Amino acid sequence: MGTREDQIGKMADLIFTLRQKCALKDLYFVKKTGITTAEYNCLIQFYTKDNLSMKELSERLDITPGGVTRIVASLEGKNIVRRKISPEDRRGIKVTLTKKGNRIVREMREASLEVHKEILSNINPKFREPVLNAIELLIKAINHWLEIHRCTRLID
Repeated sequence: MGTREDQIGKMADLIFTLRQKCALKDLYFVKKTGITTAEYNCLIQFYTKDNLSMKELSERLDITPGGVTRIVASLEGKNIVRRKISPEDRRGIKVTLTKKGNRIVREMREASLEVHKEILSNINPKFREPVLNAIELLIKAINHWLEIHRCTRLID
């Protein structure tokens, strides 16, 4: 393919482009559901969880507790989530989906699966598994990088 520097440059360019395309893809869902990007990013955290603490949301979204409070308050005003005191830790607050919130998240997840089905269908079947494996390897490599740099406090 070329020198290591060529590979590094190509990887940087590809990740930048992938990030842009994923953001545009997410914007499709934001516009379709009539919620903000911040609310969308919060709600997708519930794809695999029934409830999350405010602290967990703050960590997952990598935003301040105040930022999470604003997003959750907005979703609560739309009757999409509700907050309640955590039974395990009376100081903590759990966020759960309402009936409307469950419906919205389920519809978002189904629409996401449909979009990704369409995207995957544009990849030659013999390359699908290698592409998925490469994405998993990339995520692991980025997670490793993040762990190292979070430990050295370069990223908060």
